[in-house]
Amino acid sequence: MKLDIHKVTGIAVLIAINNILGKVSIGPSFASVNFGFIALVIAGYLYGPKLTMLAAILSNILAFTIMGNGAFSFWFLIPSLLAGATYGLLTKPTLFRIITVNIIVVIGISFLFNTSLIAFVYNLNYESLLATRVLKMIASLTVQIIITHILLTHTAIKNLKYKIIPIKRGV
Repeated sequence: MKLDIHKVTGIAVLIAINNILGKVSIGPSFASVNFGFIALVIAGYLYGPKLTMLAAILSNILAFTIMGNGAFSFWFLIPSLLAGATYGLLTKPTLFRIITVNIIVVIGISFLFNTSLIAFVYNLNYESLLATRVLKMIASLTVQIIITHILLTHTAIKNLKYKIIPIKRGV
């Protein structure tokens, strides 16, 4: 992974956007949908798994320390790392890949794994937490698939990728 000033700046901007959009959500509190994932989807599309993992971890640390999103625990960096790696698979998006990545992140990582970490760290009942988070998971999955598809098929995002990663032409 070769870092240059453009990649570092792009990741820094996406981390900032992630933290800002992480504060924005719609819907009732029991089924609210957070928009922080948008920056990670774009990072995954533009930079791949390694830099998206870095962006997700740094964004998580900033959210807990600077933005004041609860008490920091090292354990919550693991789902961030996994989500970043999974979003990094969107470098070549297809509808199947968009749906698969979002199912893995929303159901596997956020709903099941993150809920188990919350239960473990705060000594809460896992089944009760799952029951309270089902509607949120369904709403988040639907919105994330739709927004991810719209974003990654939009001409502006595609053009951005080709400006960041120029096509190497044969001599």
